[in-house]
Amino acid sequence: MVSPKEIIQEAVAALVIATGIARAARAWLWRDRVAILLYHDPDPTTLDRHLGYLRGICDLVPLEDITLPGAGRPRAVITLDDGHEGNAKLLPVFVKHQVRPTIFLCSGIVGRPRTHWWLHPGAMEAGIERLKRLTNGQRLAELEAYGYRQDEDDRATGLSIEQLEAMRPYVDFQAHSRFHPVLTRCTDTECEDEIATSNHEIEALVRNPCTHFAYPNGNYGDREVELVKAAGYKSARTCDIGWNDRSSDPFRLRTIIIDDSGSTRWFAAQLTGIPLFFRYLRQGGGWAGRFPQF
Repeated sequence: MVSPKEIIQEAVAALVIATGIARAARAWLWRDRVAILLYHDPDPTTLDRHLGYLRGICDLVPLEDITLPGAGRPRAVITLDDGHEGNAKLLPVFVKHQVRPTIFLCSGIVGRPRTHWWLHPGAMEAGIERLKRLTNGQRLAELEAYGYRQDEDDRATGLSIEQLEAMRPYVDFQAHSRFHPVLTRCTDTECEDEIATSNHEIEALVRNPCTHFAYPNGNYGDREVELVKAAGYKSARTCDIGWNDRSSDPFRLRTIIIDDSGSTRWFAAQLTGIPLFFRYLRQGGGWAGRFPQF
């Protein structure tokens, strides 16, 4: 059964495509720049459709190549956040479309039987969005009352060691903090540990250099940028809307968040950045396309 939300999405998508807005966005905004697309846990069928559509309108490039000059066509980088166990099922899709994605891993969760905190039943009961606004210490204390401890074994929700090893020849694994706190709600010590230690843990897990970071939940400020630089990363991806070129700040790379289960038509509309822009605007993100910060 189609939900009211899906009906609205399809209507908006039809309008964006029929009026030529999608084509205009590619010509005026995307041009030969790089769109970093952000997924979390899409199913293989959806991602296959999306990548099939993308290959007809742009070049797919790895994150490492975003500062290189293009061939005059729009370019896209595929990224996925958190390292969900379901990402392992996407490997045949990556190989089919000859794309090398970047998966930003929570290094304290993947490779062991641990749970991403927002997937724990206690987090859902307490209210995930409310918990994000607490200080990191307050959030962890409240989750502990519901039976969750981030550094103890529980139900595995991340990629296993075996899955990481199987994907390693085809996927670039990079850092997304250790346990995915909201960094701007962490103390200086907590924030530094989440950023710097994640670097070393990822390198130990996948035996490759870890030089790129993605801010958990899209929350960051000047402190977080400086700590990312100090940890030796070459770039950091935000959740701010936009496209990237050689003049972009490498520690404030812009992105377009993609609906993991969206239709191809809705995907085409999302590539314009317009639906995400109005969502951010409603949430207080302002006119610059900045992800709403706490």
